Amino acid sequence: MSYRALYRTYRPNDFHEVAGQKHITTTLQNALKNGKVQHAYLFSGPRGTGKTSIAKIFAKAINCEKAPIDNPCNECAACLGIQDGSISDVIEIDAASNNGVDEIREIRDKVKYLPGYVKFKVYIIDEVHMLSTGAFNALLKTLEEPPAHVIFILCTTEPQKIPLTIHSRCQQFDFKAITPKDIIGKLDEIIKKEEINIDKDAIEQIAIYAEGGLRDAIGLLDQSNAYSPEHISLDDVNQICGAVSYQKQMEMVESILELNSTKAIEAMNGLIVEGKEVQKIASNLLEFYRDILMFKNVGVTESSSSLFANENFVSLSKSMSNQRIFFYIELLNKTLNDIKWSNNPKLYLELAFIKMTDIEQNSEVLLLDTIEKLEKRVADLENRKPQIVEKEMIIEVVEETDETEEEVELITQSLFNESTPLVETKKEETYTTADVQKELCENIQNTYKIEMVEEILNNGDREDKIHLIENWHNLIRNNASGLLNQFAMILESSTLVASSKDKIIITFSSAGPCNKLMKPSSKKIVQDVLENAFHREMDYIALPNSVFDEITAEFASLWRQGKRKIKLSPIVCPELKDVSKEEIQEEKTEQDKKIVSDAINLFGNIVSVKK
Repeated sequence: MSYRALYRTYRPNDFHEVAGQKHITTTLQNALKNGKVQHAYLFSGPRGTGKTSIAKIFAKAINCEKAPIDNPCNECAACLGIQDGSISDVIEIDAASNNGVDEIREIRDKVKYLPGYVKFKVYIIDEVHMLSTGAFNALLKTLEEPPAHVIFILCTTEPQKIPLTIHSRCQQFDFKAITPKDIIGKLDEIIKKEEINIDKDAIEQIAIYAEGGLRDAIGLLDQSNAYSPEHISLDDVNQICGAVSYQKQMEMVESILELNSTKAIEAMNGLIVEGKEVQKIASNLLEFYRDILMFKNVGVTESSSSLFANENFVSLSKSMSNQRIFFYIELLNKTLNDIKWSNNPKLYLELAFIKMTDIEQNSEVLLLDTIEKLEKRVADLENRKPQIVEKEMIIEVVEETDETEEEVELITQSLFNESTPLVETKKEETYTTADVQKELCENIQNTYKIEMVEEILNNGDREDKIHLIENWHNLIRNNASGLLNQFAMILESSTLVASSKDKIIITFSSAGPCNKLMKPSSKKIVQDVLENAFHREMDYIALPNSVFDEITAEFASLWRQGKRKIKLSPIVCPELKDVSKEEIQEEKTEQDKKIVSDAINLFGNIVSVKK
C-alpha cells in the first residue's frame, strides 16, 4: 500500500515546522544551542499537539553531526537514521502496552550500555501515565541518577496521574491546545501542496471540530478528501463528523424562539433519519447558544467563528436576552447528562424542546417573554425626553399575560407613579424653587422616615444581607400567581442594600417604584411577599439609588469620626412623594359611601347627595 496518511506525511521534521508551541520550541532550541540539556523531560498536554513529534526532533538535534545546533539539519546520517527509525539508539516505547515492572527493568538494565551509532541514547516513553506503580518505582532510580549518555522524554495526556517523585526529577513542558488560527494556517499549507479543493468555511469547521489537536484536524482533512475528492464543502465536513450544519441548527433555534415545538421536533427527526446522533444534535445546539452568548457579550475576535458574520445568526442573537440563553443552555446541559444514562436519548431531547417552548401559565418561557417585553418598553420610555408616558403601550404588553384588569392596572401603576399626572403641564409659579423643594422634602418624612434607615444601618447584619441576596430568587418562586407574583417581580428588580433581620432597605434606579411600594396598601402585599419568600416578618423602606448613596456617604463619614448610634439628615429628594395619607383617604371614601347607603335604606329615594 503506497498511500501514506496526511498526518504522517506532514509530521514536522524540525522545530520551525511545529505549529502552536512556540513557548516550548524556543526553550528547547536555546537549551540545545547553549549545551544546557537535561537528563529527563516530561511533555504533557492534549492529544495531537506535538509531544512525540517534538521529542523526535529533539532527539535528532542532540545527536546531529553538526551539534551543538538549535535545529536538526535533516541531512546527516544521524538525522536521517533517526527520522526513518533505522538507528536503534532512539527508542520509542508505548507505555499503554508495556506498562509492567519487567519492561521497565529491562530498560534499566540496558541504559548502562553506550549508544552504538550516535552520542546519546534517547528513550521516548509515550502515555507514561499508564505505567503501574511498580513500574514507576523501577524507573525512579534510573531517572534520579541516569548515565551521562541517556536522555528520557516522558509524554502524557494526564500528568496528574504521574507520581510527584517522577515530576520532581523531570523538566516539565505543558503543551497547549493549538488555536483554530494556527490549525488553519497549517491546513492551508497542506491543502496547497496536495492541491485539495475545499471551501474556506469547511477549513474553519475542521479546525473547530479538531478541538485543539492538529493531528485530528489533518486526519479530518484527509477523511473529507477521501469522501469528496472533487470538492469539499461545509456539508461534507459535517457529514464526516456526524455534526449538524449551521443552517439546520438555526432552523431549530428559530422554531424554539417562535415557541413552535412541533417544527423543532420535526427538524430533529429529519436529522436522526440522516444518521445524526441525538447526543451530537444536543451538543451542537448547546455550542450554538454558547456562540450567541459570546457574540452578544464579547463580540467578534480573531478566534471567532465565521458564523458570527452570518446575517441570520446576528438577527437571532439580537432577539434573545442573556437570561433566555442561560435558560436554554442550562436545560440542554441537563438534557445531555440525562442522555448519557438513557436507552432512549431522543425522548429527553423532545422533552427539552417542549419545555423550551412551553407557554402555559407560570412557565419559565412565558415569564421570560413578559420580562423581556416589559424591559424593552420601559427602557424605550426612560430614554425619551421629555418623558411622556404612553400607558397603553405597557397595558398592551401586560395584557398578553392573561392577567385580570385589576392586575394589569396594578402592574402599570408599579412601573409609573400615578399619583402625579402622566403628562406634566406647566403651572403658574407662586413659590420659588427652593420653597417648593423644602415643602416637598418636609412632607416625605411621613413616608420616608430617616429613623428607620438609622435603625437598620446602626444594627446592620451583613450575614443576613448575604443570605437574603443569595435567596432573592425565592421572591417569584414562592409567590407564583396573582398580585403577589406581580409585586414579587417588581421587588426582585430592586437591590437589597442593608438588613437588620426584621427590617431591610431596598433601592431602585428611579423614584417611581419607591413611591408605589411605600403606599400603605402596597406595603401589606409586599410584606406578605417577603414572608412567603423568607418565612419571617419583615418591614422595608424603598429608596432611589442616588438617595441611598448620599445616606451611606454621610453614615461612613460619621462612623470614621468615631460616632456610634448615628443620627442622619432627613431624606431629601424632590421625586419622592408622601403617600402615607393614601389609606386614610380611601377609608374616608368608604365611610362616606356607607353613610349614603345607610341613609337610602332608612329614608328611601327622598335622599339626594349634594356635591
